Amino acid sequence: MVRIYIISILFLLLGCSDNNDMLPSGSQLLKNSDFSANPDNVSPWVAISSPGFNLGVSGEVFKNGSRSVFIENIDSLNQNTGNWKQSYTGPAPRAGRTLRMRAFLKGENINLRGPGSNIYISMRAFPVQDSRGSSLGRFISSQDRILVTGTFDWRPIELVLNNAPEEIDFITVYLVMGPRVTGRVYFDDVTLTVD
Repeated sequence: MVRIYIISILFLLLGCSDNNDMLPSGSQLLKNSDFSANPDNVSPWVAISSPGFNLGVSGEVFKNGSRSVFIENIDSLNQNTGNWKQSYTGPAPRAGRTLRMRAFLKGENINLRGPGSNIYISMRAFPVQDSRGSSLGRFISSQDRILVTGTFDWRPIELVLNNAPEEIDFITVYLVMGPRVTGRVYFDDVTLTVD
C-alpha cells in the first residue's frame, strides 16, 4: 500500500514539474477577449498608434460584450501601421502543441492600396530566436493569406500555428491595419487557444 502511495506521489510530482502540462486542450490564453471586462479600459490590450491612425474603443459597435476596438486611417499614402496588442505571459504551451488565434472583424470602406496593404492578425513567440538561433515557427500572420476589403458585417479570421516552438517566454498577438489601408475596422472576440 505504501509502495503504491509513493509511486502515485512520484507520478504527480514528475507530472506537475513541467508547467506546460498546465494548459489542457481548449485553454484560452488571452484576457478580456471581448474588451468588456473593465468599464474604464480594455487592459491588457494596448493601442500602438502611428501618425495618421485613429485607434479607439467603441461602445456602439460590438459583436459580444459591450465594446470593441477599432483602427481607422483616411490617408491613402500613409506608410505606417496601427495595431492593438496583448501579451500572454503564463505557462508556455508544450512544444508541438497547436495554437489557434481567432478574431471577428467588421469593416467600413476598407480599401487596400498596394503591396503589403491589408488588415490582418498575427502572433509572435518570444524570444524571436531560440537558443540555437532559429526563428522558425515563431511568427505567423494572415497578412499575405487573407485579403480583407470592403464593407462587411462581423466575420471571423483565423490563424493556426500547428507546431508551437520550444523555449517560449511569452506570446504576443496583434490586430493590425497595415500601410496604405483606408477605412475603419473593428475587432471583437479575440481568442488564442491551445489545441
